[in-house]
Amino acid sequence: MDGRQQNGATAPQSPFHIHDQYVKDLTFENPNFLVKYEKDAPQQDVSVGIEVTVASLGNDNYETMLDLKVKSDVGGEQLFVLELRYAGVVATANNLENDVLEAVLFVHCPFLMFPYARFVVSTIISSGGYPPLMIDPIDFASLYLSKKEQNERGSGKLT
Repeated sequence: MDGRQQNGATAPQSPFHIHDQYVKDLTFENPNFLVKYEKDAPQQDVSVGIEVTVASLGNDNYETMLDLKVKSDVGGEQLFVLELRYAGVVATANNLENDVLEAVLFVHCPFLMFPYARFVVSTIISSGGYPPLMIDPIDFASLYLSKKEQNERGSGKLT
């Protein structure tokens, strides 16, 4: 919907639009692949970390970035590590209140971008010789509120 009239009524405009999504940076290291073939190899431990950052591009345009780090260890040895910075270029409506702007950039945009970033992670890991990793959905609202609370106790600014 672009705000044009439809049947005599004006359609509401969205407070933001994601113009592009892209892989900004990607690394995958697979130093101990053959460990999985050892007879007594212990169960693989996988950890996933995510962080959201935003950079202003000027004129109500922003770059929202999802930083995902996936690590897998087996028996104390690093099996693989994947680091992905997945970004989107976001245009926002003029004069959004700061709270609304932060919610758009740190919650709504990451929520919409995450399935694509998850696909990249799953594809790279399976290309590395492992079963695809399906990362559970992320509660970006809770992540945002937690980070906001931490920053209010510290610097007072979200990054």
